[in-house]
Amino acid sequence: MSLIVLIGAQAVGKMTVGKELEKQIEAKLLFNHQTIDLFATYLGYTDDTFALSSNVRKDLFKAFVKNKGNNATNSIIFTVLIQFDQPDDIDFLTEISSLFLNEGESVYFVELTTDLDERLKRNVHEERLLEKPSKRNLEFSKNELLTDMKEHRMVSNENEWNELFPNVHSLKLDNTFLSPTETASQIVAYFQLK
Repeated sequence: MSLIVLIGAQAVGKMTVGKELEKQIEAKLLFNHQTIDLFATYLGYTDDTFALSSNVRKDLFKAFVKNKGNNATNSIIFTVLIQFDQPDDIDFLTEISSLFLNEGESVYFVELTTDLDERLKRNVHEERLLEKPSKRNLEFSKNELLTDMKEHRMVSNENEWNELFPNVHSLKLDNTFLSPTETASQIVAYFQLK
């Protein structure tokens, strides 16, 4: 049983890679907008929305670890945007990884990086817009992507994963020129997940 966290800035392909990874290993995907957009339907994109989303995710992970042996899948694939200059984001990763590590389960962090031109193309991809209602306002979505890149550190520094999370298996992968299937296959091979 394990937690596989796909990490990266907007439109690097986390959800799409997660869907491909689901096909290659015994795991189910929870992409971040599934919980965010659930609450935003009623509350808008407010602090309460993000707090509720975060709590639901953590409650799911706690229940998943608690019900070991009775779950409908072996592992959870989870996608999340992390701003490396924001301590709350790092604390969130610490908290969710600890839920699994404290029970002797494996945690894998996969940081996806993609160049800006490709991210801007992916930002308007049909599947992304279908699955993520908040991204359908294309002007807002593009502006958010560009603003976050200017105001926050969206990519980890060299060796940062090992320093922050020595007990978590980690991989940083540039998927600019890789298909989602190729990216998922490289993840499976690197961590020997099959």
